[in-house]
Amino acid sequence: MGQQWRRIAALTLLLALLTGLAGCGSAVTRRDKTYYTWFDTVTTVIGYGSEKDFSAACAIVEDVLERYHRAGDIYHEYSDTANACTLNRSAGQGPVAVSPELMELLMFGREVYDLTGGECSVAMGAVLSVWHDCREAALAGKDVRVPSEDELRNACEHCRIEDLILDPERGTAELADPLMSLDLGAVAKGYAAEMAVRALEQAGFTGYALNLGGNVRTLGTKPGGESWVAGVQEPTESGDGAYRLRMGLTDAALVTSGSYQRYYEADGVRYHHIISPDTLFPRNDFLSVTIRCGDSGLADALSTAVFN
Repeated sequence: MGQQWRRIAALTLLLALLTGLAGCGSAVTRRDKTYYTWFDTVTTVIGYGSEKDFSAACAIVEDVLERYHRAGDIYHEYSDTANACTLNRSAGQGPVAVSPELMELLMFGREVYDLTGGECSVAMGAVLSVWHDCREAALAGKDVRVPSEDELRNACEHCRIEDLILDPERGTAELADPLMSLDLGAVAKGYAAEMAVRALEQAGFTGYALNLGGNVRTLGTKPGGESWVAGVQEPTESGDGAYRLRMGLTDAALVTSGSYQRYYEADGVRYHHIISPDTLFPRNDFLSVTIRCGDSGLADALSTAVFN
């Protein structure tokens, strides 16, 4: 089974655990809807109540996730917004008027960079793209190689967070280094999930759970007042969907970063997708790190930072 489908299968199992346990002890109708649209992953909305209310809640989630997906996309530009791809292609060419959602993501990225001492950095695009190209080539059965230290050090010269210049009042962002590029993968999914749940809360909804590619964020409790329950997957392929533990979540997020889903092998060594800003290579101190806290965006950033 390919890595993408192993990942989808694992997330489906996590979702089955979460939704199955969420329904215990409640006669209220449980509803769920699954999407394959945003952030290259599986998204599921889970809630209780009438079909009308559930449809309205899903419409809110769809709108929020679509906007942040477009904002953080580094591979595609859109005619109606200036996103991360636009900014990367405009590196070294002065300020760019960006979407409000991208400005939020970039400001959050700056905050978590300071919070984590640089262990979670949206400015690592030049280094991450080197690893991405090697991983994609290997998985496609083409050239299997590991980047050289010189190649990575040269790319790292263009990863200074200070070269990301933000002007929130004007709504502009600038990459001062023409060879710099952003990668928002460590923050965008968690931040988008947080914004979607906050939008639901502002609209008066409660008793919902959002599973965005394994980033679980809950709003309120189940109808009977019980916590939602999510599982932390056994971080090995041989785990075959088993769970290390289960956690109750009320108005909380549970996010895991791991080395066991996105990787390739070269000369018998596994190289996963979480790259340390210090070594510029994947670290293997842990198989996975799980963060539980009240904010999905923060949990997403911290899971990467702690892993590193």
